[in-house]
Amino acid sequence: MTPDDIDGAVSLLAVSFQDRPFYQYLAPDPDERRSFLLANFRQRITQGLGVQETDLAVADGALVGIAVWSPPALVEADSHAAEDRSLEESLAAYSAGLRERFLAFIQILTQAREQTIQQPFWSLAPIAVLPPSRGKGVASALINKKLKDIDEARLPCFLGTQDKVNVAIYERFAFQTLREDRVSPDITHYTMIRNLNHGT
Repeated sequence: MTPDDIDGAVSLLAVSFQDRPFYQYLAPDPDERRSFLLANFRQRITQGLGVQETDLAVADGALVGIAVWSPPALVEADSHAAEDRSLEESLAAYSAGLRERFLAFIQILTQAREQTIQQPFWSLAPIAVLPPSRGKGVASALINKKLKDIDEARLPCFLGTQDKVNVAIYERFAFQTLREDRVSPDITHYTMIRNLNHGT
């Protein structure tokens, strides 16, 4: 991942998450949702350059998938995101409802992470594959590539998802659901951990 890849990566992520129920809950208005996704992912990708490990999947010269891995030191630094004033400032352009729902979710995510896993560990987020390329092994290749390195370092891995269908997919990679938190009446956040003993 280089600075030249940022625009493509941000666009891929925004397209991939635009119609997900969780993001429809955060931002019911589709225009605000798209604006939020583009800004949020651009900030995350830009700030992560040189710190996070971002793997891209390309098919026929086009970007079709992305996986962003945060190393232990970065995860630790991010653990106080819910208390970070800069986060609130970055949300100032959006509706009060979106701000309230997103900040409440960040608190759920942070608490779930702190109560289910201890440093050092890796974190996977976000990961996305464009709809036409799904079901072709792109996500599997992105996940397996980095898990091999994480296993060699003998470290656990954390991820969270709000899509029930993803739980079974991540279970194939030996992630286990350790916690379920209700975000809204229709949205659940699943905290999943891949421990060192996954192969036993």
